[in-house]
Amino acid sequence: MLTSSSYTPPLRELRFVLDELLGIDESLKALSLPSPVSREDIDKVMRDLAGFAEKVLAPLNAIGDREGCVWRDGEVSTPAGYKAAYDIFRRRGWAGLGAAIEHGGRALPTVLTNLVTELIGSANHSWLMYHSISRGGYECIRANGTPQQQAAYLPQLGSGAWTSSMCITEQEAGTDVGLLRTQAVAQRDGSYRLRGLKRMVTAAEHDMADNIVHLVLARIEGARPGAQGLSLFIVPKRLPGTRERNAVRCEGLEDKMGIRGTPTCWLRLDGAWGELLNTEGNGLAAMFVMMNIARLATGMQGVNQSEVAYQMARDHAATRLQGRRAGKDKDKSHAPAQPADPLIVHADVRRMLLTQKAWTEGSRALAYWLALQVDRSNAHPDPQLRREASDLVSLLTPMLKAFATDNGYASTTLAQQVMGGWGYLDGSGVHQYIRDVRVGQIYEGANGIQGQDLLGRKVLGDGGNRLRKFLDMVLGALARHEASAVLQPWIAQTRTLCARLEALTQRLIDRVASQPDQVGASGHSYLRVLGVLALAWLWIEMASIAQRKIDAGQSDAFESAKVTTARFYFAHLFPEVEHHLLVADQLSDAVMALAADLF
Repeated sequence: MLTSSSYTPPLRELRFVLDELLGIDESLKALSLPSPVSREDIDKVMRDLAGFAEKVLAPLNAIGDREGCVWRDGEVSTPAGYKAAYDIFRRRGWAGLGAAIEHGGRALPTVLTNLVTELIGSANHSWLMYHSISRGGYECIRANGTPQQQAAYLPQLGSGAWTSSMCITEQEAGTDVGLLRTQAVAQRDGSYRLRGLKRMVTAAEHDMADNIVHLVLARIEGARPGAQGLSLFIVPKRLPGTRERNAVRCEGLEDKMGIRGTPTCWLRLDGAWGELLNTEGNGLAAMFVMMNIARLATGMQGVNQSEVAYQMARDHAATRLQGRRAGKDKDKSHAPAQPADPLIVHADVRRMLLTQKAWTEGSRALAYWLALQVDRSNAHPDPQLRREASDLVSLLTPMLKAFATDNGYASTTLAQQVMGGWGYLDGSGVHQYIRDVRVGQIYEGANGIQGQDLLGRKVLGDGGNRLRKFLDMVLGALARHEASAVLQPWIAQTRTLCARLEALTQRLIDRVASQPDQVGASGHSYLRVLGVLALAWLWIEMASIAQRKIDAGQSDAFESAKVTTARFYFAHLFPEVEHHLLVADQLSDAVMALAADLF
């Protein structure tokens, strides 16, 4: 039986997505990158990260969950082996894979740094968080900092010598950042002194790096109330150019359900020195650079945990003997010399495993494709193509974050179900994946908010223009596959859904002004429809690649499994849209009619 310390990197699957689905060599050649990326570069990064993930990080996964982080007098100790693994990660230059060359990094595009998020996250979600949050901090300062701030912080963050944290939440202010009370007082030298208590701050204190650069949302003394009055500050744990501790202290750790190998801190700022990042009152916009990166990474984390939970369930089902196969072949036992057949012969077990497989592989394809659009939006030489890619990223980022994490949580619970009573026991390890993946549905904007962002801002906010561009792209892809008899039924289903989604969108556009709660009532279902549609398109693309190889006699079991999984997706998972199309079209008063005191 696999445990939460076991993980096999799916290298064949990753190569299929990068090479055959995305055509990564030609895709990257079309971009104006700081330096060329060769096939050898990609293969080496993938192999090396896979080996590190499997051999170094996966064995630490259960240890981190069992030991957790320990707080003592303001200091935090990480689980055994964590710092040693981080030192290896830094020495091999992996912390700077996405950092600019001038900051000592490799400047790899997002579609390739996604490999860090997947391989390391599957092996050890908690350990990944130290690097993941720091990558966002690096990009935030890179996008918003002065030349002096960039010089002071980016080489250190890019190399992994320092890490960062994102300080937003307070006791009475979670999603509603306008309620934040942390205050910044301007000093004569242009610096600020910050006071307040931040909660739920990931990796705000630990023993893995020499310094921690906190990015803190606060209100300058006298600033206007609400989100518009917030500014963003750089508040390092140790003051620049010295070993002196800033007036920042971890007052304790949150008692969490999962990701126990990552400290989630109470952070007290008691007159802490800070410097303004960007301009006064522009804090939320500046912070969104970090949050958007985090949303994409969080979506990938849903895939990470789904992958390893699938591996656990699949291998358990292949070896656990339970009952005999039903139906006309019940006398032709799968394991006639054994007292029972393995679980994997039973139809309901296969349904659960195929659900995991279809969601995981489809969401992985979407995550890497979207990461490539990020690269196109930043580095394509054609301004028009940059704008088109940017529109796709804007539209689909909230969907990926919510869809992949909702499915990731469902997938881990399916793994537990496949394993039955053994999956409920601590010794199985599957419970760790359930607990670890759950937070992805909450942080970086809870998934209900992602639905409202998608429908309210990204679709209705521009009259459906970005959505229509995406639908046109999907319809164009479907037209290219018309000749395939195998794909025809799935193409028809997907084309019909495109038309139904566009019609629904127009009705919501017409209705939203008179039904102000419509976005809140319909956002979740609208997001699920768009997610199912995106995966339908990508399953057609993947099945087309596989079917061409089958037809040419150049396939093996991998291609056959791709086509068969696509068939399952359209038969069992695609019909989800019927429910959500109906719900999204309901008038909002069905949700708002019950008086609050009757709940």
